[in-house]
Amino acid sequence: MKILNKLKGAAVAAFIFGSVSFGSSAFAQTTPPAQQQQQQQVKTDFSEAELKQFAEANTRLMDIQKETEKKMLSVLEEENLSVEKFNEMAQAHQQQKLTEVEATPEQMAAFNKAAQRIMEMQPTMQQDVETAIKKDGMSLEQYEQIMLAYQQSPAVQEKVNKLMIQQ
Repeated sequence: MKILNKLKGAAVAAFIFGSVSFGSSAFAQTTPPAQQQQQQQVKTDFSEAELKQFAEANTRLMDIQKETEKKMLSVLEEENLSVEKFNEMAQAHQQQKLTEVEATPEQMAAFNKAAQRIMEMQPTMQQDVETAIKKDGMSLEQYEQIMLAYQQSPAVQEKVNKLMIQQ
């Protein structure tokens, strides 16, 4: 069960950090539309050392994710906004339907303030993510390639899962 939690954490980390941009590439949230995925050839012949670096980077990213979640929850608490309400409003904002959400003026103000504070965390978070990935010499592009292979290849998943269990 521990491995499932680690991998679930890795997926959550990928989702949370997905919007953090690394120059010309986007971290782990590089999943193209389904049609493009089928057309794309995904590299799967990674060395044991590369997969081990990936697993170790994921472990570090999960730690960053936990820390970031704590900070975000603290912001929401300080703004008196529930996680559920914030998520509802954030999703509506992404869909450009924020005005359609049932929210008091106080909640709307709290959302705006919390969202701003969370956005201000992104440069630090981006640096932390980059550092965690690069710590053992892995490039951001290499991490993305392995993440894509992990998402699409049962063979790569199995190899990474074994390495995660060993940690």
